[in-house]
Amino acid sequence: MECAISSGLYRSSPSLPLSFSTSISSTTATPSHLPKPFFKSRSFLCFPLVSRQNHPIRCQTSSRTPDDDGFVLEDVPHLTNFLPDLPSYPNPLQNSQAYAIVKETFVSPEFVVAEQNVVRKDSPRGVHFRRAGPRQKVYFKSDEVRACIVTCGGLCPGINTVIREVVCGLNYMYGVDDILGIEGGYRGFYSRNTLRLTPKVVNDIHKRGGTILRTSRGGHDTHKIVDNIQDRGINQVYIIGGDGTQKGAALIYKEVEKRGLQVAVAGIPKTIDNDIAVIDRSFGFDTAVEEAQRAINAAHVEVESVENGVGIVKLMGRYSGFIAMFATLASRDVDCCLIPESPFYLEGQGGLFEFIEQRLKENGHVVIVVAEGAGQDYIAKDMQATGEKDASGNRLLLDIGPWLSQKIKDHFTKVHKMAINMKYIDPTYMIRAIPSNASDNIYCTLLAQSAVHGAMAGYSGFTVGPVNSRHAYIPISRVTETQNTVKLTDRMWARLLASTNQPSFLGCNEASQKKVDGETIDDVINNTSIASS
Repeated sequence: MECAISSGLYRSSPSLPLSFSTSISSTTATPSHLPKPFFKSRSFLCFPLVSRQNHPIRCQTSSRTPDDDGFVLEDVPHLTNFLPDLPSYPNPLQNSQAYAIVKETFVSPEFVVAEQNVVRKDSPRGVHFRRAGPRQKVYFKSDEVRACIVTCGGLCPGINTVIREVVCGLNYMYGVDDILGIEGGYRGFYSRNTLRLTPKVVNDIHKRGGTILRTSRGGHDTHKIVDNIQDRGINQVYIIGGDGTQKGAALIYKEVEKRGLQVAVAGIPKTIDNDIAVIDRSFGFDTAVEEAQRAINAAHVEVESVENGVGIVKLMGRYSGFIAMFATLASRDVDCCLIPESPFYLEGQGGLFEFIEQRLKENGHVVIVVAEGAGQDYIAKDMQATGEKDASGNRLLLDIGPWLSQKIKDHFTKVHKMAINMKYIDPTYMIRAIPSNASDNIYCTLLAQSAVHGAMAGYSGFTVGPVNSRHAYIPISRVTETQNTVKLTDRMWARLLASTNQPSFLGCNEASQKKVDGETIDDVINNTSIASS
């Protein structure tokens, strides 16, 4: 199904968003009173072929016609798509002392953010998203807003900061006083009491780890949740959570749209693993990498102080090895990094055992960082996999830390008759439970304020995040359709291999049949055109 944005027929307020039309068939013609659409859109929701703004987004190019320059806007839904007569109001920020000296207080509807910022000279302009920020018109009166905030899934540094900044952003920037905290995750909508949130209540929560609203996995019942939203008179919902939580947010938006409710649903993506697609990084990631240094340093001190010391540090990373990779690069004390995306093997030439033996001979000690999701297929051959899942639907992982520790110890004790001093550290819960650092605190503020601006401007069914360092409004479908993983063909992984001088493990016969970023490992080895990160 193909969607197009019209460049003509403007109605109502100039700040309203672009709308969409659906081409039902190839024979459907554009009405005679409408100009020809000037670029294609991959919007996930399609609506009547009408632009609701005076200044459409145009393709800035002199060598291409507007139809063939490859500009694509992946837009987010707006309340006026299903509530066309919804009134708009001047944004209270125009009277804000804080914004009084800002050169451009409001984000123009023409401003977009490119998904790819490194392209070839003649390549299409590609996918773009609406830039986040305050709009000239809002679709809620401040004294009529009843907002709620809910946190779902696992803990992550920075959750309390996001909660604080949503509350303070609504109150200080838009004068909203009625803000509720939903306790205990999604099931809190229909099974728990709410917590009244004010700037005073949340004043210092950013100094604490965890979430003051408590959290849980699962418990999503769309009809019960929307019934509760409707019964409580809530008209803005801020949902903090990972990809599973964001899928739930999309379902809530769909039900809200189906019932024709004036309820803005805003998602704020949360995952400590940094595995959410499209956005540059997730909040809490920087803090996790920084805190992981303490565990790696402790392991290094331990193994350096004994003979034949082997230190293993297990870090978060169910499907993505970003924390392990960045912590390794930051530390410089790590000899080998194992992540889910890169297969490895223990025995034989070029294997992990051979590498450990070499480092022990050279340095007398070795430090290994391993992501929790690494080597799961390898472990399954030795251990009975149950196939069980947690409440969020994630497959329960086999514990690689103790397994790898025992394998190394057995190999060197039995085969090489060498005494090994094994030091195993799992700092997972220590890292998850700490407050966010300065960098993440600033980032959480930007995320929260962007979500508030978007909801007040009438956008719904969206999530926020930085795309090439510019915050944007992104369709929830885009951040949940795939996971962000380490690309073994990118230069960042090459930098790690160059830093640790560890084996790539790409030469093993078994692994050579596997796929790496859509290519066989043999193709990767022979491919000289390695993509840049």
